[in-house]
Amino acid sequence: MKRYETKIDGETLYVEGTDDWLEVGSLNDVYELVGGETYTIEYDQAGQLASWVETDDEGAFTFDVRETLAEFTFEEEFVTNLARVPVDDEDDDGYPHRTAFFADMMTTIWDAKGSLETAIDDSDR
Repeated sequence: MKRYETKIDGETLYVEGTDDWLEVGSLNDVYELVGGETYTIEYDQAGQLASWVETDDEGAFTFDVRETLAEFTFEEEFVTNLARVPVDDEDDDGYPHRTAFFADMMTTIWDAKGSLETAIDDSDR
C-alpha cells in the first residue's frame, strides 16, 4: 500500500497528493492550531510500560511538531479527504479550512496514540 509523504518548503507544509503536492498551509498556522511547536501526549500507566514509549515521570511524551510532520506519511484515504477541503477558504478564526482540517486530524491521531480508527471509534460512543 502506497504511503504519501510530507514536505516542508520554506515555512509551508505540503502533503503528497495522488497527482501533485497538496498545500496544507503555513507551519505557523499549524503550530497555533495544535497548540505550539511541541505537542505532548499523556500515557496511562499501561502505556508508560511500553518499551518504545519514552515518557517523563508523569507519563507524558513531548515531541517537536515540525520534525514529526516532516517524517509523517499518510494513507490514500487521508490524502483524498484532505484534497476535498479547500485551502483558499478560511474558517471563522481566519485559518484556511484545509489547514484547520489537517491540524484537527493530526491532534486526533496523536491523542489516539497513532490509531485513527481508535480515535474515530471512541468519538462515536
